[in-house]
Amino acid sequence: MSILSYSKDVTINGGIFTAVTTSPTQMGIDILVKASNPNAMHNSSARYDPPKCHPGTREAILEHIMQWIFGSDDRDALILWLYGPAGAGKSAILQSIAEKCAALDILLASFFFSRSDSSRDHPGPLIATIASQISARIPEMSTALHAAIVRDPMIFEKTLDAQIDLLIVEPLRHLVQSGYFAYHSSSPRLVLIDGLDECDDQGQRRGVLRAIARALCVHKLPFIFLVSSRPETDIRFSFDSAELADLWDSLVLDNSYTTRDDIRLFLTDSFQYIKETHPLKEHIPPSWPTSSVIDTLIAKSSGQFIYPSVIIQYISALNVSPRQQLDVVLGIRAARSSDVPFAEIDALYMHILSSVQDTQLMLDILAILMNYFFHIGQTRRSLDIAAFLGADQEDVISTFPMHR
Repeated sequence: MSILSYSKDVTINGGIFTAVTTSPTQMGIDILVKASNPNAMHNSSARYDPPKCHPGTREAILEHIMQWIFGSDDRDALILWLYGPAGAGKSAILQSIAEKCAALDILLASFFFSRSDSSRDHPGPLIATIASQISARIPEMSTALHAAIVRDPMIFEKTLDAQIDLLIVEPLRHLVQSGYFAYHSSSPRLVLIDGLDECDDQGQRRGVLRAIARALCVHKLPFIFLVSSRPETDIRFSFDSAELADLWDSLVLDNSYTTRDDIRLFLTDSFQYIKETHPLKEHIPPSWPTSSVIDTLIAKSSGQFIYPSVIIQYISALNVSPRQQLDVVLGIRAARSSDVPFAEIDALYMHILSSVQDTQLMLDILAILMNYFFHIGQTRRSLDIAAFLGADQEDVISTFPMHR
């Protein structure tokens, strides 16, 4: 029945009428896109030229992760937690994994948290962003997904569990029950979440892990999750909780994966690139820098990739002499008053240290560690420090996690 049927004494003279309709599917797409954060995806233009592993480096750990991804459906762990200290290269590793898996057509979704981006330092858009990527990869779920959003457009203001139920579990239910994933054994199943510790709220971080556990245990989603973070106390305790028991395995960026050779390769290749491409290359001798200088830079890196990556950015600046910039890094030449060669590293560690609640205890622990032998076991280390300071061992561990 036309709307004009309810009108009386209506006169229409000429005119053109255009009927505008919006399909539920299109309406659902629009709502989902608005709730998503494309800046968090591995191939977002907002993250252009993100850190990733230099060719030929981190090969052992990349191979370890890829073997887990290609593991059989009865793999022991559905979640792999990659953890390590700030500057260890976790985001570069996950970026490289994301690009490898995307090229192989096995990446389902990715989300990169970032404390420096207010749209990515919380899990608000997490599920919507993942759901939008899943629907693009598995179009068979799109109709059910968009219809669900139209029924409940306020879903994005609800809990992570509620969002997963409506945006992922329900739209995929008929596919799971029909054996879609068993039949399509090569279907993408990897969901990658980088930098969980860069979500500032500890309760929200625990909520993300609990939601993943529920999706896997209760709803039996046929996915695997690769998660990276620093080994923050709340994240470690979440993984050790009963909710995540038997679901996960871990991979720590420690001395098991020797980084000295990788850092040497990165520095050697980077300096060679500077000598070949820098506007002042004619003033750079072929022998620059000497092998002893590279050894010094490797030692200063302390096994962490953030140091060499930052200094190469600093040295390769186009408007200054690379040789002079390297002299600043080595302490041979004073930096200009407006020049801060390690500003990025300073900001990173200032954020880490400022997040500690008991500042005095942290300073006391750091003072001891500066003169302490790190080969002593973690339990002995924390026990000795607690005894020396007259503090509880639990407080020492929670203030300054000291993983082997």
